[in-house]
Amino acid sequence: MRITDPEPVFSIGSAARKLQISIPTLRLYEKEGLICPMRTSTHRRLYSLNDLRIVETAQLLIHEDGLNFAGIRRLMAFLPCWKIRGCDPNLYHTCKVPCINDNPCWSTGLALWRKCEEDCQNCSVYKMASQIRKISIQNLIAA
Repeated sequence: MRITDPEPVFSIGSAARKLQISIPTLRLYEKEGLICPMRTSTHRRLYSLNDLRIVETAQLLIHEDGLNFAGIRRLMAFLPCWKIRGCDPNLYHTCKVPCINDNPCWSTGLALWRKCEEDCQNCSVYKMASQIRKISIQNLIAA
């Protein structure tokens, strides 16, 4: 059996070990709005490969590019969620997320399409966040 990228299968301890960081550090990435792990009915966090990739990307942005959490959130906020998800242009004007936020759409809870935490795991915008270092401004505008 092959694990798919958005499938939340790693406990917080397993995810921290794979990333070679502490559990409190992994919680900090969530608190800062960079990742959105799935929560079970008993409120346990489960992480996907996408979550782990986003943390790895954030670590590179911190250690190699000198960004802080606010800078990473701002960079990820440039992902045009409404374009990538193909939202109805009429709804775009009533959505509180685009253009007025310094945070990625998944960290705000304001997006019209967002129903629950699980949505983020399969969301094309969330998946793209792990590639933010490779995306040029031209790609973002074209998306």
